[in-house]
Amino acid sequence: MSLFTLYTYKNVSELRKIQQEKEVFSFVFVETKDKLETNPSLCIDISSLICLLRVNRENRYSAYINLREMTDETIIIAEESLAEDVLLFLPNLFSSYAPFFEILEQTQLEHVSPATVEGHIRQPVYIYNNADDLNAVIEYANENHIPIATFSRASGDMKVEFEKFNRSADLALLDLTSTAYAIEDNKNLIYSVELFLGLFPNIKIMALTSQIDKILKYFPLYVEGQKPINTLLPDLKEVSSQSDSDVEIKKLTVLSQGELDMFIENFNHNLIGHPNFKKRLKYSLNNFIALNKVKEQKVFSIFLFGKSGIGKTEVARLMASGLQENSYLAKINFQNYSSQDALNSLIGSPAGYIGCEHGELSDKIKKSKVGVVLCDEFEKTTRPVFSFFLELLEEGKFTDSMAREYDLDGYILIFTSNLQNESDYKKTIPPELQTRFDLVCEFEEPTHSEKTKFLDLLMEQAENKFADKFASDKISTTDKNKLYDFDYSNLSALRDIKRLFLNRLMDYFASKEQ
Repeated sequence: MSLFTLYTYKNVSELRKIQQEKEVFSFVFVETKDKLETNPSLCIDISSLICLLRVNRENRYSAYINLREMTDETIIIAEESLAEDVLLFLPNLFSSYAPFFEILEQTQLEHVSPATVEGHIRQPVYIYNNADDLNAVIEYANENHIPIATFSRASGDMKVEFEKFNRSADLALLDLTSTAYAIEDNKNLIYSVELFLGLFPNIKIMALTSQIDKILKYFPLYVEGQKPINTLLPDLKEVSSQSDSDVEIKKLTVLSQGELDMFIENFNHNLIGHPNFKKRLKYSLNNFIALNKVKEQKVFSIFLFGKSGIGKTEVARLMASGLQENSYLAKINFQNYSSQDALNSLIGSPAGYIGCEHGELSDKIKKSKVGVVLCDEFEKTTRPVFSFFLELLEEGKFTDSMAREYDLDGYILIFTSNLQNESDYKKTIPPELQTRFDLVCEFEEPTHSEKTKFLDLLMEQAENKFADKFASDKISTTDKNKLYDFDYSNLSALRDIKRLFLNRLMDYFASKEQ
């Protein structure tokens, strides 16, 4: 088999000129082979194939098999920036590359036989502007039994799901927003998306307006131009005038200096022990608030490690209650996020999207009215989740797999771990993520003196909560000593001390009622 020349184009504009001369087909495994066997006089764009081979080089032989029916009449094109990779991945097919319009004469184009296979029909991208628009589309699609999906999990399993809903649907919606966000770092998605678009002509593409340029850039064989989503769905309800962002969230960054001083004073009073952490926290919080006001730092992150039950989780509870009494705390327990699909569970899409679930993180942030998030037992999660938080701590916001954006500007993110020491912390947490935490501290076991202070705090709280059960405003010294009269010297977990104390307190109340 002789070697061929690859013809390149610089940009979408040049590709459009080629399409005016010749119908252009994208490369699809098996399908391309069948087409060339029937009619070798085709123009095939292998750009998406090369992006795929960059990640999955084991597919090079399959690509060769699919293209080996090429003849001198076949025109193979690719984006100019991919030309060197074409020669690298397919050396048995191509020996050189050249610009399409400089080398391939018009006479040669006319000599090429017209395509006998129906080519791609380019369609517009239907755009929406925000999460409210997207929710309205989801509601409309569910009410009208229109399948709607995201391409966040481009895989063989996803193909099965698409085939299921395409058997009977005249119209199906594919949201490429998540693909647009990911495609810069994952170019092999181009081939996967093109495969689906070629298989299912009833699919209409939709996307967030801010991502339209990327979609038009990376899928020029399938999309051209843009239209508002309501031109496709004319009965679409107008979005609500109020969005989730209108709900007031209590954040540390909006406190006055006096309120901040009171917040820190109450926090220090109610967190027993850990004097070094308290000192560092006050300093770091003051810096964060100042930097946040000038948009230099969006979120404040704390990583705490040490034995269980010594106050790490209490830090988050105290911060949340300090901002709003009896507030709901957004807490994620990452011992439930150790599987390979952990990230999908964390930021998954709402019901109605194929292969996706509600995201626990977004759900709990919506439910909470304070700017505090607790990530408990964080060391037990997976590398993709670590990478997700690496970006979140950098950007101060995240986007779920269906392009709903959550801005955590002014939030405090608290990560807790049962890692025992700094050595374990450095081994378990990726180095690049370690550099993103604003405050890292090891929590040590309480001293005997701190345990006694903890009992005093429990007693103070009990006198407030059970005021009606005490004979006077203050419990007598004798009764107090009786409540404290148990061996807690060997207990390192404050929660164990609290449980024993509350049991003794209930016994005390029962004895007074007799």
